Amino acid sequence: MTDRIHTPYTFSEEELQRIKDNFTFHGDWEKVVFDDIKKNIVDHLRQQQGNTCCYCKYQLGYDIKQVDIEHIVPKSKYEKFTFNGKNLALSCPACNTIKSTKEVLKKTVVRYPQNSNHFRIIHAHYDNYSEHIDIVNKCIFVARTSKGSETITFCNLFRLSVIEEKVKAYQDINLNSIYQIVSNLSDVDPDVKKKLIDIILDTIR
Repeated sequence: MTDRIHTPYTFSEEELQRIKDNFTFHGDWEKVVFDDIKKNIVDHLRQQQGNTCCYCKYQLGYDIKQVDIEHIVPKSKYEKFTFNGKNLALSCPACNTIKSTKEVLKKTVVRYPQNSNHFRIIHAHYDNYSEHIDIVNKCIFVARTSKGSETITFCNLFRLSVIEEKVKAYQDINLNSIYQIVSNLSDVDPDVKKKLIDIILDTIR
């Protein structure tokens, strides 16, 4: 697991000029003119973060809407931090949506903070994740610090253990159903029955 981002994205001179020419408020983030810049940010941060969400550490997908560029300090509240490299990280859409625009700063700031002390939650660039949260069985999040506890609450990371339990229950039900169906084929040769089970299991894995 990658603990933190060591190198934030660095904007080129051309990108900085484009931002200056086209950005006036946080809604401009959605402009098409920034699409290739955002792609470059995603490509850079995938490597920095080991392709995992900065909050839940689940693997990020590569399809549309399987990864978000997270503004740690919400851009709607601090527009001037929208293209600040240290305010950008990758998250899964679920964590990004649940965190939303919650207040992550301990107090109002004028300039972007240069260390972790100003933040209520784990900062992807400043904090080592494992110092604040332990992850048990890949889905149970245990806070080691108050900042870890705030992060778990902000992103509702408790949801992942519930999801994991539902997936396991679904898989168990399906496996039991398959074995029951095949077992009911009483007239089938045992070797044929076993091969049939193996084929079904290979199909659903």
